[in-house]
Amino acid sequence: MIKFRLALWFKHYDVGSDIDLTLLILDLKDRCDDFKRTKSTRCSGWKPPSDMDLSFFVDGSVRGNPAEAGIGGVLRDSNGKVLCLFSFYIGIMDLISAEVFAIHRACQIVASNLPILHRKITIFNDSSSVVSWINGDDFGNFILVGLIHDIRQFKISLANVDFKFTPRVSNSLADSLAKRGSGGFGDRLEWGSG
Repeated sequence: MIKFRLALWFKHYDVGSDIDLTLLILDLKDRCDDFKRTKSTRCSGWKPPSDMDLSFFVDGSVRGNPAEAGIGGVLRDSNGKVLCLFSFYIGIMDLISAEVFAIHRACQIVASNLPILHRKITIFNDSSSVVSWINGDDFGNFILVGLIHDIRQFKISLANVDFKFTPRVSNSLADSLAKRGSGGFGDRLEWGSG
């Protein structure tokens, strides 16, 4: 009940009016951290990008290994405003494959939105192996070759896109969205105003 009321308060004061109430409740920790006056006390580990840059945090979730899997992600600007979020069920697979699918879906979302294509975008994921495969020469396992190749082609076609590892603590909202996807709560893609 406390989380619900706090989310309503955020919506009333236009802090989270651009996203669904359920997802706002999942994002309360980061939104509360954003209200703190000093960034040095932030618990979430999220650091805003430079002025016109965007950060796209993505994650995969599996309810076992392999098992029902979901992916999720949140795109934010330098003020922490949510520009886009997604949550999808992707079938039965292992965790590392789900992480690659999450990055692949983020690339598709970025490619589908012309206004954000001109901005520098960093896509973050909490699997160091997957990020190194995308940025390196190895393709991981045989099943993922096609997806990783597509992601690399996307990176080549847009010089303003980068892929980086982030600790799990910085990826909490994307993790919640991925778990929502693996739980079969329905696919969701929402664009905020901004």
